[in-house]
Amino acid sequence: MAWLIYLSRQTEYMDGSIMGVGSNKVKYGGLYNIQGWGAPYFTVNTEGNLCVKADGHETKAGQEMDVLHVIQAAKQKRKDIQFPMILRFPNVLKHRLDALHAAFHTAISRTGYTNTYQGVFPVKVNQNRAIVHDLVCFGHAYSYGLEAGSKPELLIAMSCLTKEANSRAFLVCNGYKDAEYVRLALSARAIGLNAIMVLDMEEELDIIIHQSSKLGVEPVIGVRAKLLTKIPGHYGSTAGKHGKFGLPADRIYEVAKKLKGLNKLHWLKLLHFHVGSMIPTTELVAKAATEAADIYCTLVNKYDAAEMTTLDCGGGLGIDYDGTRSADSDISVAYGLEEYASSIVQAVRTTCDKAMVSHPVLCTESGQAMVSHHSMIILESLSAIPEPKDDDDEDTPEQLRTKIQHHYSASNLPTSAAVMDLQKHGIEAYKLAKKLSKRIAGDANTIYNYHMNLSVFSLLPDMWGIKWRFPMMPVSRLNEEPTRMSTLIDLTCDSDGKIDKFIGNAETLPLHPLPLDPDPERGGCYYLAVLLSGAYQEALSNKHNLFGGPSIVRVEKSTATATGFQIATADLGPTTEELISTMRYNVRQDIVGVIQRRAIEIGVWGMVGEVVHTGLTTMPYLIVEDHAASSWKHQGGLDGKDESIVKMVFRQVSRLLCLPFTWSIPSKRIGSAA
Repeated sequence: MAWLIYLSRQTEYMDGSIMGVGSNKVKYGGLYNIQGWGAPYFTVNTEGNLCVKADGHETKAGQEMDVLHVIQAAKQKRKDIQFPMILRFPNVLKHRLDALHAAFHTAISRTGYTNTYQGVFPVKVNQNRAIVHDLVCFGHAYSYGLEAGSKPELLIAMSCLTKEANSRAFLVCNGYKDAEYVRLALSARAIGLNAIMVLDMEEELDIIIHQSSKLGVEPVIGVRAKLLTKIPGHYGSTAGKHGKFGLPADRIYEVAKKLKGLNKLHWLKLLHFHVGSMIPTTELVAKAATEAADIYCTLVNKYDAAEMTTLDCGGGLGIDYDGTRSADSDISVAYGLEEYASSIVQAVRTTCDKAMVSHPVLCTESGQAMVSHHSMIILESLSAIPEPKDDDDEDTPEQLRTKIQHHYSASNLPTSAAVMDLQKHGIEAYKLAKKLSKRIAGDANTIYNYHMNLSVFSLLPDMWGIKWRFPMMPVSRLNEEPTRMSTLIDLTCDSDGKIDKFIGNAETLPLHPLPLDPDPERGGCYYLAVLLSGAYQEALSNKHNLFGGPSIVRVEKSTATATGFQIATADLGPTTEELISTMRYNVRQDIVGVIQRRAIEIGVWGMVGEVVHTGLTTMPYLIVEDHAASSWKHQGGLDGKDESIVKMVFRQVSRLLCLPFTWSIPSKRIGSAA
């Protein structure tokens, strides 16, 4: 009876593994190195759920936002919401912005630097309206501005800064420029914005001079320096003298001479440089800042550019995607915000003091480091299938069942049979039963392909395009040991539509068996979170197989709710109709009209019309209605016949051999809990 009571308090999963309710308080977040890449914004609570700490280290106990509860609340707020889904936490965005400015303020105060820091957000990193708007609003007190690299981004920046920013905020205009781009930038100055056109090519100066005269608007100019300082790894390939943008120092000086000859040297206010994203060490940060500051001082002292005011240090502030704080990895950096700010401030101060030049305003274009943490992608698991074995000689489960039944029948011999023969059959049946359970559930070398409601090309293009790796982990059940070594398979008809490289140079991700009967009170479906994914992925997204973007949910802190959060907005991702329209189809004429005419001819439009309407007005991703209908075959777990045979043999042979009876599926221990 005690055994039955114990079983009734278990949760059973598709490979037969069980966990007693409340019986395991160990948290397995450490398997995913959440302490390394997640601090100070992510943790695991006592329920075993991933949580967001919107105020970083200042988040008080009990104020963490439970991601599983957020997903459930989003589904309640909008019944037609679909996966995949992006969760945005704007309070994290504000905390990142505040932390960046605090780091520069501290560095300036401690070093005796005599000017200020005034940053901009590069719109290309994430052009989403809410994100750009939030950053400008959160940064109003800091005169935080925007950087644009194209005409569409420039128009976005002009609009947002006009509505939300103070007049000192920079509008840095980077990228290749034609006459139309220059006219837009001059128009920004005409309406009172602090727009600065940065020369990326020397020829752009003539366009600016001509358009300025034509429109009657005086510009402010910067010049991008092509430094000799290079960084290693992926992002260093277009740095140094082989850089894609900018002018070498000697050509910058020629620009100054030309402006002086035209009596327009007062236009030149800013020197800009960018040595690449994810600068791995502060030594390289300081080296680049020193080289650029030397050019700045030379312009002031030797070329009479006395009205220079600003040194724009570009992007490059990296974040630690794998939690190793390493300078030897493309996806990690060996410093934090404080060290980064200090290295720039000290390098520029030292160089300017030596040249007896006034300290310039310091600007950076930090994008990735600002927006990555505040956004996560939630993926829905569909099924899990074990990789087939390479050993063709190994017995199949059916063959093992037959052998077990043979030995079990033989063990039911008459009482006059030899005891040794009885014991022999019992032992062999016991061994085969253990082999069957291991064979079905997967031994230590089995890899499971988890099929996800995902398009790698649409949601995680960097993982496909440049082999980037984002931290990933389950949203829930992190107080249970994840026993399956897994890879992720997407929905697209493409062999590249998979994820088999993870942080830590791992080729698998530890996951849990999918639940046989998803219990809404325990989280229902099995979700994975892709963390630190707020930069570039939406902008680089493509429409392979006409899968589009995700649903987007905005999650804000709230003291008025028991959960500590509120769902501000929950927006459905692009529908099938919207995606087809991007391919220049007139959906009503080219798609619906053609199908309708044929269906009416056949007399089935009543049914077909409803199906077509639903298909067009929902996202193209799968709509999962009943996870419980997934079969044991698809999960690589025991079916009812397998389970009954194994349990029967274990119980009978345990009695025969006077062994204690326990029922569990063997699994490989992945690592230490944390």
